[in-house]
Amino acid sequence: MACNPNIIGTMDLTAAGRVVPAAGRAVVPTDKAADCSAGTTFSLSARKASHREQAVIEVPILGLLLLVFAVSLLVAPDFHIRGTAVSLPLAYGCPLFTLTGIPCLLCGMTRSFLAMGGLDFGRAFAFHPLGAILFGVLAGLAATMAWSLARGRRIKLSIEPELRRRLIAGTALILIIAWVVKLVVWRRTGLI
Repeated sequence: MACNPNIIGTMDLTAAGRVVPAAGRAVVPTDKAADCSAGTTFSLSARKASHREQAVIEVPILGLLLLVFAVSLLVAPDFHIRGTAVSLPLAYGCPLFTLTGIPCLLCGMTRSFLAMGGLDFGRAFAFHPLGAILFGVLAGLAATMAWSLARGRRIKLSIEPELRRRLIAGTALILIIAWVVKLVVWRRTGLI
């Protein structure tokens, strides 16, 4: 069966034509098994958004991401301001690591981001194996948010429940594998 050209994403344009049919055009009911979106597990769309709408979601997210990147550029992983001898006090430590001496799943992510700010991929990996990847994903998200604001478009990603469950399970598995790798690396480098 061929794809129906009147279907965009999940919106059936022929259904809209039933309300106000076009002159001289027959409205044909669609077969859901024949549409292009059958079997898709996610969809990505961009719609026009007002500045007021974007001020609620896109602007705060972009501001937070830019703050994270600014801090990672200014502060070294040893909590010194780059290029100076000024040391920042460590205000927070992982409670699990403090109590047990075993790092949690996210221990080292802050220092990994700080290493990425100095483009030190080796130290970023040593602090957390997923730090450089997450830093890159957040940089892509910041670029997407900036594009969204510049174009006045809101980007929407819809994921079906089954794919969402698989993504969550896969992410959990990747975090556990990264945690095991981190334990091995930290023992070898003396971070534990």
